[in-house]
Amino acid sequence: MPQTQTVLLIDDSPTIRAIVRVYLMGRSFEFLEAENGAKGLETLRTRPVQLVIADVNMPGMDGLTFIKQLRAEARPELRTMPVILLTSEKAPEVRTQGMELGATAFLLKPVSGARLTEVVNQVLPAAR
Repeated sequence: MPQTQTVLLIDDSPTIRAIVRVYLMGRSFEFLEAENGAKGLETLRTRPVQLVIADVNMPGMDGLTFIKQLRAEARPELRTMPVILLTSEKAPEVRTQGMELGATAFLLKPVSGARLTEVVNQVLPAAR
């Protein structure tokens, strides 16, 4: 029986968070949710998480600021946490900036369930 892994979904859209949960159903995942980067960081400081899937454009703390702050955290498991950025922002510089700041992967919305699953499998091998 596969061990349950925790995925933190950070997106200001409850609809997007629900779609991601549906795409990853049938997996041994527990989902935590946050509506912006600041709430996501609070969650990560108190709960063990194996993967973050975050939007880029959110009110309050956006995904790029979130990843920058995450990579500056004192705890090594937070600095190395896999983060998939999921955004409708098509500007190539956003992808470049996200990857330079430490994103593990970058996906454009709308993303297919198959593509999201493929990338989750790549960045979280134990999820297979």
